[in-house]
Amino acid sequence: MENYTVQMIELLALKQSSTGYQMELIITRNDGHVFNDALEIDTYTYDQLSLLQPLGNRVRLSLYAKWDPYQRSYYSTLVRVNGAFRETLYFACSEDYVSQLKELKQFAPQEASNAAETVGKKNANRAAAGEASAVAVGTVQLGQNRWTMALRWLVIGVMLLLLILRANDLLFNDPAIASSSNVRMPLAQGPTVTKIETNGVGLAPSGFLREMPELLVEKQEPNKLAVSTPEAKPEGKPAVKPVKHPAEVTKPKQGYEIVKLPADKYTYDLPKGYVALTFDDGPSAYTKQLVDILKDNDVAGTFLFIGNNAKRHPDIVEYAYTQSMSVGNHSWDHSKLTRVNKQSSEANITKANGELNKDGAKSVTLFRPPYGLINEALASVVKDQQMKVLMWNRDPEDWDANTRDEIIDYFEKVNPSGGIYVLHEKKHTVEALPAIIQYLKKKQLKFVIFQ
Repeated sequence: MENYTVQMIELLALKQSSTGYQMELIITRNDGHVFNDALEIDTYTYDQLSLLQPLGNRVRLSLYAKWDPYQRSYYSTLVRVNGAFRETLYFACSEDYVSQLKELKQFAPQEASNAAETVGKKNANRAAAGEASAVAVGTVQLGQNRWTMALRWLVIGVMLLLLILRANDLLFNDPAIASSSNVRMPLAQGPTVTKIETNGVGLAPSGFLREMPELLVEKQEPNKLAVSTPEAKPEGKPAVKPVKHPAEVTKPKQGYEIVKLPADKYTYDLPKGYVALTFDDGPSAYTKQLVDILKDNDVAGTFLFIGNNAKRHPDIVEYAYTQSMSVGNHSWDHSKLTRVNKQSSEANITKANGELNKDGAKSVTLFRPPYGLINEALASVVKDQQMKVLMWNRDPEDWDANTRDEIIDYFEKVNPSGGIYVLHEKKHTVEALPAIIQYLKKKQLKFVIFQ
């Protein structure tokens, strides 16, 4: 059986839960297959990454780690990308994290199709071991004389200088950074922005995935909206080279614009100057409040509804839709659809669509998979149902916030331009939303919903 290697790892989010710490990743294989994954990491590595505050722009993790014999610890790097600007940052990491990188580098075809589950299982018990190994990190022998210490720091300085000058060659196998690579970035291109309709509600819902059966897309030019049409598959057959088409951008009569998503790939971000607020896991007792706040501020949002919740709140589905919000499918029961067969996932999505249609949301074409997990079988179902997949690149983790200020702080610390925010229908989110909207307006960003 042919083995494949990982070409690139993109960091979407760092998460903390009662069970440990986790990185949300997008993994690109050397054959062009792209898929989402979640990797559990130890406390030490999580803390070191958090100190860098890497999120807010695109972040790519190095596939390699090195041993520093003087500090007696491992370190790795990440590259933060903001347009044409690239910044290389160094962070210390545990031996367990190094082992995880080695495991991620090699994937057999069947392993890749279930990567969202297999990697998580392999690493479920690593956190405790990582903490134990971190205790020894940074220990330095005492009693050394000044001459020895001076020589040591001189050597370290020379090594760091060489690493910085040759970081691209020594530390990364990243097609966006290494100029010799021929692999195209598997990123969603800018969607089409169209004039908003003021007399009728024809908004298709939103969703939150990435690509469809396999995605290879040329890099998006900054500040340009374009639609490309590759044969996208996260873990399937080779993709077809995308074709770019110019998008029409018309001035809206209200405070937001409609973005038409392509059906053949996943959308993760927006062009600079645009921003989107998306809300998962409704409808709920908070949906109407969220809708009213958006309307009062002359903007709109994209709501990803769970079918089972819609069954309990059919009037709220209709209310969101008639108030010009975009309504999308977030599955019937928020289950991990990558763990079931194609027939079961198709039935799940179809059932949710049927409920949303019955409750008044017409033409539901947007899908956001639970937990952001997708494999080839699920991607095929989404494509067969002519639905569009919407991901995100900003996660305030409002579901875990203890106060409204925690959510607002995230917005103020992270560059919002081009952001698709994933929010949830929670009390503190409702409390924070007015301030969030005003902050984004002060940044002169254009609000969008998805179709």
